[in-house]
Amino acid sequence: MITRIQRLAVVAASCLALSFPILANDIPNPATISTETTATAAKAIAIEGLPTDAPREGTLVTVDLTTNTAYLFRDGDLVAKSLVGTGSDKVLRKGKKTWWFRTPRGLHSVVRRIPNPIWTKPDWAFIEEGKAVPPPNSKKRQVKGKLGKYALDLGDGILLHGTDDPNSFGRKVSHGCIRVPEEMLSTLWQHAAIGTTVYIYESSPDLSIAESKGLNDLDFKLK
Repeated sequence: MITRIQRLAVVAASCLALSFPILANDIPNPATISTETTATAAKAIAIEGLPTDAPREGTLVTVDLTTNTAYLFRDGDLVAKSLVGTGSDKVLRKGKKTWWFRTPRGLHSVVRRIPNPIWTKPDWAFIEEGKAVPPPNSKKRQVKGKLGKYALDLGDGILLHGTDDPNSFGRKVSHGCIRVPEEMLSTLWQHAAIGTTVYIYESSPDLSIAESKGLNDLDFKLK
């Protein structure tokens, strides 16, 4: 026969067993779950044109060499984007000279803003055309309209500039500079002051090509 004390012990044990899985300390806070999940999801979301290590404050220009696309961001929000022409990575050799037409990767900044830039045609341009290279001060080197209405100088002869060849957008065809359509170029000119960060990267890096600063593209001088 089960005594009253034994029955109470069985009931107590049953209550303890039933209550254990739902102890207060084991119940997650829904608000905490929501916040943490949202934060994690936000970090996991990839923003087109904005690498995870790129700045999120102020004005930022990015160029994805994989897709040949330029982006303009303001405080992490997309302002504009456009197909552009980028470095072909082709190599030209003439005698002891070698040119590698490559757009340099990494963080850069606008060091100079140039309205109505004039292209001073470099040696390699004449060599590509199969023509004799003229003296440095030759008038044959001065070409107007080649670089569009504006140019943003990133240093080392690399520019974001216009072009007279719209077929180059979305392709790897330049000699290192970034060729920008007129509408996008005007937008960049309005927003990108001296000191603006320009991040050039590859969303899908081509590991067969070694990293390098590359060689200069279009030389220029002020009008």
